[in-house]
Amino acid sequence: MFRDLSEFEEIASLYINGEGEYNPGEMDYLNGTGIPEGWTANVYGLVICVGSKEYTIPAKAIPPELIRHLSQKLQDELNDHH
Repeated sequence: MFRDLSEFEEIASLYINGEGEYNPGEMDYLNGTGIPEGWTANVYGLVICVGSKEYTIPAKAIPPELIRHLSQKLQDELNDHH
């Protein structure tokens, strides 16, 4: 017999370990390029809380595609709402 453990979602919480960094923007007028103004999301990993104990999973242990996706979604949220 098997039981779906996703129904016990209150057992653990998941948080993103990272920070948002605001860049005022710079323009390289000689080359017509530059860094756009706005927020960048730096994701360092994930934190899973089980009861009162936290477990950190570093970004290097997470598929790079997931880190890129999380970073992009967070960056979009930061730039849309802040």
